[in-house]
Amino acid sequence: MASAQPTTVWTETDRSSGPSRLHCTSCRPATKAWSRLAIVHGYGDHAGRYAHFMQWIGDRGIASAALDLRGHGRSEGKRGFVERWDDYLDDLQAFLNTEARRDESNGPLFILGHSHGGLIAAAAAERGLLEPFAVRGVILCSPFLVSRLPRRRLKAALARTLNLIAPAMPVASGLADEWMSHDPAMIAQTRDDPLYVRTATARWYLGQARAQREVMSRADKFRLPLLVIVGSDDPIADPAGTERFVARASSTEKQFRLYPGQLHELLRESERDKTFEDLLAWMRRITSEAPASAAPTSPPASG
Repeated sequence: MASAQPTTVWTETDRSSGPSRLHCTSCRPATKAWSRLAIVHGYGDHAGRYAHFMQWIGDRGIASAALDLRGHGRSEGKRGFVERWDDYLDDLQAFLNTEARRDESNGPLFILGHSHGGLIAAAAAERGLLEPFAVRGVILCSPFLVSRLPRRRLKAALARTLNLIAPAMPVASGLADEWMSHDPAMIAQTRDDPLYVRTATARWYLGQARAQREVMSRADKFRLPLLVIVGSDDPIADPAGTERFVARASSTEKQFRLYPGQLHELLRESERDKTFEDLLAWMRRITSEAPASAAPTSPPASG
């Protein structure tokens, strides 16, 4: 049952990953949480764009936190740039070392990665980087594991050249706001968002391409409980490629859910309430199946 009291959402910048200070948005229920969710945003995205979802799950007893990766949102760093792609894994570990361990008594920890954040979460799981944090399950939302964007040899060649002479040079990403959601209000919010990154860099582009190949080739190394949600009309992340990843994952508990007609940002889509309910139901089930030591409190019976 949803809490009768308001859920609290706040922002802070108190953690660092190497030379970069990372910004975080946190949400705590008014009553004791039965589970925790760490959120990793997509490329160009930032934590503040998940506040509505965090409020919704907070009203249903889930504590959550979302970080701004370096070069995104209010975190430090050149926009859309990393010296090496693995810097994002460092950011995730710094995030989990502080925020995710802060409230261990509030139930088991889940991770949700959207788009490029899904690629980061998948890579971290395959490399065993999530094991120290006792992650109970992973939710991949429109994960950018295989691109659905048109392949352009000239673009790849330009990226390789720029990587040598100007790796941090910003280049327009070419992504349209209308590719993300059918909801006019969400589209307008994205269009007016001053923190939204609309450029990409050669170093990031080549790094994420290598990460995609690695994650797909090592899918059998993914063993955590897994829920993957994708929109059938997503023009950015290929649903068929994502389904192949799920089929090859070694998780004993795994689900692949395709939402007909929906676009890339499922948590900001016009039918997002159904998606929210599906995520909540899955977390409840996984939590109820966890050993007693991993679930100190019981989830509520209904939303």
